[in-house]
Amino acid sequence: MELFGFSEDPDKLFSYNTKQQVEVQNKWIGLINSIMQTTMVVYIVFGIFISGQAYLDYEPSRGATATLVHGDLVAVSSGKAGSRYFSAEEITYPGLENGNVFVTTKKVVTRQKRGVCKDKLMPCTEDSDCHAEVDGLCTEGFCVESSWCPAEADDEIYELDVSDIQIWVKSSVQFVGMAPGKIWSTEIDHALPEAGYNLFTVRELLLMVQPTPVRFEEIKDLGAAIEVQFIWSCHVAFDECKPEVKVRRLDILFDADSFGYFFFNAEYVSDDERFLNQNTGVRIFLRTVGTGMRLNVVKLIMKASTAGTLLTIAPLVADLLMLRVFANARKYFARKYEVSPDFSEYMEMLTEKMEAEKNRPGALQEDDDKQLAEDEEWRRKYNE
Repeated sequence: MELFGFSEDPDKLFSYNTKQQVEVQNKWIGLINSIMQTTMVVYIVFGIFISGQAYLDYEPSRGATATLVHGDLVAVSSGKAGSRYFSAEEITYPGLENGNVFVTTKKVVTRQKRGVCKDKLMPCTEDSDCHAEVDGLCTEGFCVESSWCPAEADDEIYELDVSDIQIWVKSSVQFVGMAPGKIWSTEIDHALPEAGYNLFTVRELLLMVQPTPVRFEEIKDLGAAIEVQFIWSCHVAFDECKPEVKVRRLDILFDADSFGYFFFNAEYVSDDERFLNQNTGVRIFLRTVGTGMRLNVVKLIMKASTAGTLLTIAPLVADLLMLRVFANARKYFARKYEVSPDFSEYMEMLTEKMEAEKNRPGALQEDDDKQLAEDEEWRRKYNE
C-alpha cells in the first residue's frame, strides 16, 4: 500500500517501541528500591526546595540605622566628694553618630593644669624616651616634663548604672534591583518604640550576645564593644517582613588580652586649665543587612527536572545488588536480559560452509544442471 509517497507498510513505518518490564518478586530488592526512592524524595522536597530554596533569586543589601537614647540618672562620686546629674546626652558620646552608640558606665574626671610633673601617659625606661624639646627626664618609669598636671589630689569617679537606659533603633532596608519602590522598616506599623522589637535596654542587648550572654555587672568597670545586627530576609512579593536581631561581642575578638572599651576627651576651661574625662562603657555598633528573595520560574523548572533525575539512582542500585550481590543473581540476569546469538561467529561459519560446498567434487556440475532446469522452467511459463 502506498501512503504519502511511501510504499512501506504504515504499521511498520509508524511503529511504536516500548520497554518490557520484568517484575522481580523479592521483598529485599523491593524494600531497597522503596527506601532509596523515599530518601531521594525527602531530600528533594526538604533539602533542595524547602531548606535550600534553590528556586529563588537573591539580592543582598545594606540598610540604614538610626538610634535614639532615652534615660538619665544621678551618681555619687567615689573619689572627690560630690554628686552629679547625667542626662542622656552626657551618658552617650558623641551625641550624634550614624548607626553607633556609646553608653558610659564609668566616668573619671581629672582637673588638670599646665606645669612640670610626672606624666602617667608617658611610660619610659631612659631619658631618650621623653621629649628632649622640653627637657624631659625619665623618673620612676614615667617622663617628668612639661605636661598637664593634676590640679587636685582626688579625681571625681562616677559609676553609672545605665543598665536600664533605653535605645530606640530605627532600621530600614531596600532592594533596588528587585523592588525599587519598596522600603522595609521597623517603623512600618510601629511608629512608636516597642520593647523587644525596636526598643532595647543596655542590659537586654548584653544578654542577647551570642554564644555567651554578658551580664552588665561584668563589664561596667572595663567596658565592652558589641555589634548589633538587624538581619532582614524578605520575599519582595510580600509586604510584611520582620528583622532578626543578632548580637556578638567584638572587643574579645580583636584582642583577648586587652578587652574592654574606653576613651579620653577633654573639656578646656582656659589655655592652662582643663578637665580630662576618662569614659568607660559599652560601645554598640549597629548594622542593618538584608537579603531580598523572589520566585524564579526558570530556576524552579530546572531544579525540579534535575532533582527528578536523582530518582533514577534507586533502580540502578537495586539492579546492581540484584545482579552482583544476591544469591540468585544468574537467574535474575536470565530474566532481565535476552541475549542474542553471536551473529559474527554465525556468519563466519556460514561463509566457511559455502566455500566448502563450492570446493566439493561435482559441485560445479550440479550448479550448472540447476541453472539449466531453472531456465527451462522460465521458458515453459513464458510460452504458456
